[in-house]
Parts: sequence; C-alpha cells; structure tokens
Amino acid sequence: MPLFVRESALPKGRGTNACAGVTDQNLTGRGARVVTGGCLAVLVVLVLVLGTGLAWTAYAFHRVGEGNADRRTQARAAVERQARQAVSATVRALTAARTAAGGAAAQDIVLRDAGDPDSGGSAVAPDLVYDRSTGRLTVVTPFSGGYEVRPALWGAVRTESETRCQALAFRRGTGGRRADVTARPEAECARRQPVTGAAQSAQEALRALVRPGATRSEVRQLLASAGSASDAYAYDVIRVTGQVTDITVTVLVYASGQQQCYRFVRHTGSRDSDPVTVLPVAGAHCEG
Repeated sequence: MPLFVRESALPKGRGTNACAGVTDQNLTGRGARVVTGGCLAVLVVLVLVLGTGLAWTAYAFHRVGEGNADRRTQARAAVERQARQAVSATVRALTAARTAAGGAAAQDIVLRDAGDPDSGGSAVAPDLVYDRSTGRLTVVTPFSGGYEVRPALWGAVRTESETRCQALAFRRGTGGRRADVTARPEAECARRQPVTGAAQSAQEALRALVRPGATRSEVRQLLASAGSASDAYAYDVIRVTGQVTDITVTVLVYASGQQQCYRFVRHTGSRDSDPVTVLPVAGAHCEG
C-alpha cells in the first residue's frame, strides 16, 4: 500500500537547505586559512626585505668605516714621513752652511727648514731650544696631513687633518750633523698656537703696506689694529727696511705668555694672492 508523505511532514532545516549551510561553513574555513597563509607570506617577505636592508646598511657602514680608518692611517704615515724629510733637508742645509751649533744662523736654518714642508713658510711658531751643555738644538713643531672622510650612505665627502707634534733634534757628531725625530704630546705644540694666530693676524694687517718707504710708525699703527682685535696679541716692531718692491719687517710677536721673532716681507710688486710672506727667525734678530 503506497505511503503518501506530505511535504509539511519533513523536518525543517533538512534536505537541500541544510546541505547549503554545510557548504558555506566549509568555504568560510578555507577562506580564513587562505587569508592567514597570505598574511604569513607577506610578513616573511617583509622580514626578508628588512633583514636584507639592515644587513646591507651594516656592511656599508663597516666598509666605509674601514676605508676612512685606512686613509687616516695613511695620513699619519705621511705626517711621519714629512718629519723625516724635514730632518734630512735641515741636516743638509746645516752641513752646507757650516754654521755654529747654536748660533743665530743655525737657528734660522732650523726654523726655516725643520717644519712642515707643506706649510711653505707659514706663520707656525715652533718651540726652539738650544742646550749649550750638549750642543743640541731642538725644535718642537706640528706636522699635519689631510685625508678624506667619506659618508656611509649619503652626504658630502669632507676633509679632516691628522696632526702630530714632533721634536726634531740636531747636534754635531762624529763625521757631521746628527738628527733624530721623537713624538711629543700635542699640548707642547698647542701652547704655541696663540703666537701662530698673532703672526697670522700681523700678516693680514701688513697687506695694507703699499709703498717701500714705510716707516716703523706706520707699521706700528697697522699692527696696533691687529693687536686690538685680541687682547692676547702684542707686537714690538724692531726694524723696517725697504727696497724697490719689498718691505721687510722684523717683529717680536707676543701672545698668551709666549713670544717669537718673525720676519715679514711685503712684496708690493707681487701679483700673487698672498703678497706677504712670514717666517719665524732666531731671537737674536729681535734683540736691540
């Protein structure tokens, strides 16, 4: 006997609609897993990119730092080489001149030649000492050399200076002159820096001399203006001599308890950018 079941007798929520609900739940779970996996992949890529960037940056800093350190070492070696070259040049000049061990002529040669060869007759005030008991003439002066400092990532290349304070000692020995070079604390050279600054100010002021017939009074007035710019500077004009195109001025320069005799030459007929040359000379030139 056939059975007839009414549609209303079937359980609600069953059949086709129930299968559709199960399918939606499955798709939602799979989608979540796909999204989660995609996020993880993106995070892994980001970590790799950032890690690579940081590693490259660290390598760049390391490499550039090593290069800057190497250039500084080379500059330091160049400074020491300059000191040795200055010693050799001074010994040759002293030997050729046959001067007395500690006389003014020998001191002039040492002050002229036993300095930084790159300064080209600068206003640097070396510390010169003559020991009569040993016959040793010692000059303490700075030597310097420049080197490049390059940036790791961006920025301009700058130049820094490597400076070393050196003592150059000269004496008579068997068979001729003897010399040696020793390092000194930076403070021994730094204490002479105010005198160097005063000499540079005088060099600038003496550019105003335009005629060879300048008098001591005119030179004093020019240097007075340079001295007024700093209470630590003072000048004693010893003599002024003029030639056709040159004016030679001998000045005892004072600064911060230090003093040094200088010879300034104003080249009135010079077309060079620096018409005033300056050189430290023996103290005997500033006596009397």
